[in-house]
Amino acid sequence: MPQLTKLDVARHQLGTALDLFIRDRDPISVQCLACGGGELIEAIATMQNVRPFTSHILEVIPEIDLPRIRHLQKQFWNAFKHLNKRDGQQRDDEATLAAFDDTKNDAALFIGWYDYCEVTGRLPLPVQVFQIWYYALNEEKLSPESDFDAIRSVFPAIMMADRTEQKRKLRRTVEKYRHDKKILANPQTEDGPLCFPASTFKQSCR
Repeated sequence: MPQLTKLDVARHQLGTALDLFIRDRDPISVQCLACGGGELIEAIATMQNVRPFTSHILEVIPEIDLPRIRHLQKQFWNAFKHLNKRDGQQRDDEATLAAFDDTKNDAALFIGWYDYCEVTGRLPLPVQVFQIWYYALNEEKLSPESDFDAIRSVFPAIMMADRTEQKRKLRRTVEKYRHDKKILANPQTEDGPLCFPASTFKQSCR
């Protein structure tokens, strides 16, 4: 097996997170993996002088309270992984835990994969579908010159559907385009599965 890199680790976490998300599995694990991979890929982007999503936010809204935004981004992840505060006292996360649901994973996944694309210039096909799905659900976040008709044509009337149906539409659309030769041949499409098998890390015999 080739030498494992930090970029590989970020890719594996983000990929497994999105794989679980698309299959509508374990939202808590999705949040932990997406935030872990997202934090790592943002650091890699910064180290390589590549503009991460946080830089984009600052360019659009320079007066934004970035520490506050980071707190909101990581509030559920921190509640999941920490029992105590830095002073040793137990955290009071009851309200945060009660507020968590699968919709809180949408932005974590989108930002993590945005930064991954900035670093690598490529995205797996399911991620490309997920991005369009995210845009379809968040049209208000798009610039006025965005191609709304193209987005709506992939996920028509998705805002009228409940969350279960929205996720079902995501799964069906990933399957619809999974073997699209034109997309797969595009150099901006990354080969490989979202979630890698254990054999990826199989050790050679000694």
